[in-house]
Amino acid sequence: MRDKPLRGGLVRSRSRVLGACVVAFAGIWLGSIPTAFAVGGACPSAQFRSGASAHLPDCRVYEQVSPVEKGGLDAVSLQPLQPTQSAPCEAGEACTIVYMNVSAAFGGARGNEFSNAYLAERAPEGWRTTALTPPTPQAPANSLAKITYAFSGDLSQGVLRVPLQQLTEGAPAGVYNLYLRQAEGSYSLVTASAPGEAPQSGCGNCFETQDVPAFAGASSDFGHVIFEANDSLVPGAPGAGVENLYEAFAGRVSLAGLLPDGKAPATGATAGGGIDAVNERTHELEHAISADGSHVLFEASADGGGPDPQQAGDTELFDRIGGAYTIEISAPALGAQPSKCETEERICDAQPSKFWAASEDGSIVYFTSKAALTKESHTGPEHGENPGNDLYRYDVDTGTLTDVSVDANDPDGASVLGVVGASADGSYVYFVATGKLGAANEPGAAPTSGLPNLYVWHETSGGVPQLRFIATLQAPNSKEEANIEAMRAGPAFPYHSDVADWTSRPTESQAYVTPDGRHLAFMSVKSLAGYENKDRFTGEADHEVFEYSAETGQLVCASCDQGGAPPLGSAFIGATLDERASTPFHQPRSLSDDGSRLFFSSPDPLVPGLVGGSVKIFEYEGGSVQPISGMEAGGDDVFLDASASGGDVFFATREQLAPTDIDELADVYDARVDGGLPAPVAPTPCQGSACEGSPNPPPLFTVPMSSWFVGPGNPTTPSPVARLTRKQRLLRAVAKCRKLTSKKKRAACVAAANRRYAPTHKRARYRAVIKRRRS
Repeated sequence: MRDKPLRGGLVRSRSRVLGACVVAFAGIWLGSIPTAFAVGGACPSAQFRSGASAHLPDCRVYEQVSPVEKGGLDAVSLQPLQPTQSAPCEAGEACTIVYMNVSAAFGGARGNEFSNAYLAERAPEGWRTTALTPPTPQAPANSLAKITYAFSGDLSQGVLRVPLQQLTEGAPAGVYNLYLRQAEGSYSLVTASAPGEAPQSGCGNCFETQDVPAFAGASSDFGHVIFEANDSLVPGAPGAGVENLYEAFAGRVSLAGLLPDGKAPATGATAGGGIDAVNERTHELEHAISADGSHVLFEASADGGGPDPQQAGDTELFDRIGGAYTIEISAPALGAQPSKCETEERICDAQPSKFWAASEDGSIVYFTSKAALTKESHTGPEHGENPGNDLYRYDVDTGTLTDVSVDANDPDGASVLGVVGASADGSYVYFVATGKLGAANEPGAAPTSGLPNLYVWHETSGGVPQLRFIATLQAPNSKEEANIEAMRAGPAFPYHSDVADWTSRPTESQAYVTPDGRHLAFMSVKSLAGYENKDRFTGEADHEVFEYSAETGQLVCASCDQGGAPPLGSAFIGATLDERASTPFHQPRSLSDDGSRLFFSSPDPLVPGLVGGSVKIFEYEGGSVQPISGMEAGGDDVFLDASASGGDVFFATREQLAPTDIDELADVYDARVDGGLPAPVAPTPCQGSACEGSPNPPPLFTVPMSSWFVGPGNPTTPSPVARLTRKQRLLRAVAKCRKLTSKKKRAACVAAANRRYAPTHKRARYRAVIKRRRS
């Protein structure tokens, strides 16, 4: 008897099904098969695991996070994807996630042309949605202005940069302002000092380049907030046009970027690895301020004062401690000072330094420099410019500077290209260098001089340093190196190399280190595990996703097809490279904290039942790949974030995975371990005077800017849902589009409605055109 092909898989013969049941029952009885995976009834959430959730691993259940009613538009913007962040969401606790969109405005959001942010919180009765966007005026014509957000780890607080809006009494008018939003919805002004000069009347969009602040970090409780502003907000700060680093604490703003001699650098200071206040393009900023706010790391041009007068004019790295005094992190150690040079090559010339990473408490700092800063350092030839960077580790508590990349065998030194990531306590650091450091790894592969070699440096509990080689990555070609900045500004990721693993821009990174530093996920176009990763259509190498364990030294390819079939396209950590939900302060958790679960995206049919060609979300756990997003063909799903344990995986999809999801709009879903929510309770009809509503609605600012919705979840007993016809959906969507005040948004809304709800033959024709364009 032949198998009958059906959508989503195959219906096996009766004998095969019977045999599988016998084997499963025997396995459970003998204890050889985990009961949570053998039979649906073994899962605590078995009653919810019907329909789309039936294929999920780990007893997961789909829960719809975004509300059903979204004004006829997508709940989350997918192109481009807006920043997303979830709280750690420990097992059994309430879970929260913040997501954004540009076009839709539901739940009371009043962002107009600006991005709308939503906080979704899981409650026993379902997911509740709070609009976080304050009431904002229409953006000026041809304006590039936007609202930006940054949130605390538990999402209870956030800092908003808002244009042209006074959310508190006394806030400067006509400029960008930074506001701190408390959990209950109230606001306080962070930029508590007004610009030196009021903006001139009729200046149009000058507020986009003048008096512009940019959030640069905060302590874990958001009590200390650091920010940059291109204006003088306090006495002693350089004048307008200079990027100054400030700290806001207890309602007071002070200058944080002060040199060890107490002077403000004439050219300003920038947090961590650097930030541009106007366009907010950033380098490494994570932990530029410590968790308790006592350390603020910044780069600035050194003056002629101590500790090394020779560094005058070079960009060096400093640490402002307790708001009272400043030390230089990148100063030469004993034996490497110009006055007593005892380095290997007797070179102690001053060179600029660059911040890369720090521990949460600010006690450990990693930076690179072309200068030989320790006696052991070897950064280049005796004559001419030092060509190579070394990676340094500074212990603030002991004042100890360590070169973790010493390479005395290569005439150019280690030539460190960048840092991939570091552990939260600073004991682990992963970096890429063209130098040949350390011995071969366990499979016997050795680093190659001149190519980007991936290493991990680790300080053991006994204080003994260990350096290990992991793999040699793919170097960028000359064209990529020459056009790297232009490429970054493009709409898609054009690299055919692995530069995204060691980039200094956190929003472009495609590598992830667990907080304990013991696990690393990264991407490579090289065949590191023996899998032939040449694209089935183009013949070029596709990116694959790898996981490395520092404990075992094992490197595995998570996204490689276990059957050896050639890939249909690149796999990605989290979302695709042109659809990233990361921020300078939070990178979506592609790995669970213990490294046991890795989440990635791929167009390949890596599990039975998938057709392939559309991007799906997968989980790599225990040596096998399991699907996380839906199984239907067509449409690309987007990874948003995951909880610390990996028990909650958030993603965006147009697939209808919950019984009450009755539209084809993009929704936010949670694939939750032991999930499942009760069916939503129908509202009780009003009676008598209760139907008349509130005669005197409260003033706008007397209550939090919130509006709650209960998400549908998955009902205990799936009930039939009345499905609207495609024509009814189209008419309903177009009617809502016509209510929009903006002509541009109204036209875009109608076009989107026609694409989604037009007759089937037209939709098929449209999708065929899109498919040809993509290929």
